[in-house]
Amino acid sequence: MMQASPCKTISLPLAALESLVAGLILEAADGSIAYASPRALALLGDQSPEALIRGLGGAAPAVVDTDHGCRLALRACPLVDEGLTLWVLEDLTPATRAAVLRDDALRAMSHDLRAPIGTLLTLAEGAADGTLAANAETFARVAHFAGLALARADSVLRMLRADAATAERFELFDLQQIAWEAADECWQDARRRQIEIVVEVPDGETLVRGDLDMLRQALTHLLRNAVLHGPAGQRVSITVAAQAQAGYSVTVRDHGGGLDAVQASVLLAATPLAPVRGLGLATVRRICDAHGARLQYRHDADGASVTLHLPAAS
Repeated sequence: MMQASPCKTISLPLAALESLVAGLILEAADGSIAYASPRALALLGDQSPEALIRGLGGAAPAVVDTDHGCRLALRACPLVDEGLTLWVLEDLTPATRAAVLRDDALRAMSHDLRAPIGTLLTLAEGAADGTLAANAETFARVAHFAGLALARADSVLRMLRADAATAERFELFDLQQIAWEAADECWQDARRRQIEIVVEVPDGETLVRGDLDMLRQALTHLLRNAVLHGPAGQRVSITVAAQAQAGYSVTVRDHGGGLDAVQASVLLAATPLAPVRGLGLATVRRICDAHGARLQYRHDADGASVTLHLPAAS
């Protein structure tokens, strides 16, 4: 990632502007970049400011999607006296993803919950009017669909809770703690499939600030996916590491076939390619957004990995 470039020769209050939530890029008359604020570079990820503006072809305002799943609104403000153009980058990703999550919640409420509840009513009516025997088999079916409805309702509540997360409620904790707790949560599933869960952590503390329960939920979901959908008898790892820049990463890696294109888009893109059954990946994405965490997904011949990049606690 590029470093913020100093711009001492330009008579603009850059120190004050850098405190804004928006990212700022100053383009010189010859098309070169005179300055890019830290916020702009963070929003662009690995993409350079030059490539972004060149891709617009002078068209502004514009909405663009970055390679790492951010949706940005760009406005150009000519600074005639300075011979520059000030580009303002506004992050639309949280609002876009919030709209997607609301749609997912409505879909889950209207369809995913209605189906098992409707089946429960049918079973109850059948047992009441005698068309179904009131025996252990019928009660087992009732219990199955009741559990299914409860699990889907819980998924909706978890997602809505993640959407309402605020930094004011965050607490300080060690990232290694939730790595071990996620491994404990998935131990029984792993044992059933003869999968070894390996937890790798560095020496010393890896302190982050956030909602411990929600981050543990996100990590547990990713780890359980790797355990249940990867090949049996293999190894699944969860690795906590310090990053070169201030912050830490936690990676879940397996030896399976990885996510399909739609699942990957739910996890990474501002607007997924299509809805998927279940809200797990969408909830993971929202939890990461609430914590300022960046998600990275890789898939190669050896397997697949999902990495959460989290800022270190200040």
